[in-house]
Amino acid sequence: MSSEVKMNVIQNALPLIIWKPGYDLKIHIVDEQHRGIVTAINSLYYGMQSKHSGDMLMPIFKIMHEYAHIHFRTEEEFLEKSAFPDATSHRALHRELTDRLSKVGEESVLHHDPHQLMDFLKKWWIGHIRDKDRVFRDYLIEKSFIEKV
Repeated sequence: MSSEVKMNVIQNALPLIIWKPGYDLKIHIVDEQHRGIVTAINSLYYGMQSKHSGDMLMPIFKIMHEYAHIHFRTEEEFLEKSAFPDATSHRALHRELTDRLSKVGEESVLHHDPHQLMDFLKKWWIGHIRDKDRVFRDYLIEKSFIEKV
């Protein structure tokens, strides 16, 4: 493979999600954890593009499964400390996402199909992190726990 072709392969290995400052909630540890989730999604995406997803599927599923527990525990501490009025509902969403991640991830690994897990992770990113967590962030701003974004 020529160096020019190699360079094109590397340059075309773009991530699925590029972190933007607008994704920050201004809760530093939560933002760091969200970046970690994006990193895992991008790693699986890269594996799918480079035809190595079979090798990456189980490790990424395990990472995401454990990471979800850590991340949700962290978020729930902030929900409680801030007396977020919709904390019970938000915790229920976390349980639902954890259960769904387990089912989808196990099925993806069983069938050697990274697309199922990727679809779930993208929906989680868009539906929960970018949308549902914004409601919590807006509450924190309103109550002056964090500065306006």
